Amino acid sequence: MTVSSSAQVRLDGKVAVVSGSGRGLGRAIARELAARGAAVVVNDVFIGPDGAVAAEEVAGEITVAGGRAVADSHDVSDFAAAEAMIAHAVEAFGRLDILVTPAGNYRPSNILDLEEDEWDLITAVHLDGHVACLRAAARQMIAQGDGGRIVTVSSRGGLFGTQVAYSGAKAAIMGLSSAAALELKEHGITVNCLLPSAMTQLFSIPAGNRRFGGMPETLHMEPDYVAPLVAYLASAAAGVITGRFIYAAGTDICAYAPPLQFADHTTFARHSEAWTAEELAAYLPAVLGLDGRR
Repeated sequence: MTVSSSAQVRLDGKVAVVSGSGRGLGRAIARELAARGAAVVVNDVFIGPDGAVAAEEVAGEITVAGGRAVADSHDVSDFAAAEAMIAHAVEAFGRLDILVTPAGNYRPSNILDLEEDEWDLITAVHLDGHVACLRAAARQMIAQGDGGRIVTVSSRGGLFGTQVAYSGAKAAIMGLSSAAALELKEHGITVNCLLPSAMTQLFSIPAGNRRFGGMPETLHMEPDYVAPLVAYLASAAAGVITGRFIYAAGTDICAYAPPLQFADHTTFARHSEAWTAEELAAYLPAVLGLDGRR
């Protein structure tokens, strides 16, 4: 598909916080937002084996390229720390306009062997981290009174993955994104959910093994390909878009229909009386495409 370019997407005068932006997808997003004029708070807790602070390195890259950025090392899984991160943005640049939340971690876990500390480790960063950041950012944006842009980061793994902790957290992010979009719409704050696929320090899975959900194999896996979608969703041009789920990988994008929304293709049946288990056994398999097979 060939798409002609329209007006340039700029973020001049905007202030963005990008969690987990010292490496991988977050780094690509922070650099893209800065290149389009936003001042960026580069948040990350990672420190390399050589003592290099990831957030400081990325903030330095942005500054050298002529942009504005500060490093932040608050742990987003802590509510007070997330508030301090947003306060850091206001202290450094005077306001907050954009929040992007790619901070994450990963540990394989199946339901039979999952330990409580493994569950807590994953959900603290992904789920608590999203809630804490959204709450702090939304309060600041509402206080400013002129709207804002929030881009959450989930995964198709939330519905198609086999790792129960990661999938559970990512599915929950989709739900909280929908709820936040509905709640914050009256304040002019949009909330959209990014479903990315890229090669990062967390996931080195080749493109051919990421086709779950019927998605074709992407041609490129670099995080830089995903970042422009975030820049667009963070811009004034995307002010009418909220509560949506959008996949991005390489040169591919897919705008999913809102989940569980009643539509023409939805199968709906109303019985004249209460359903019996026997009637459901005769009816539901065919509706679910199982044709009675077990």
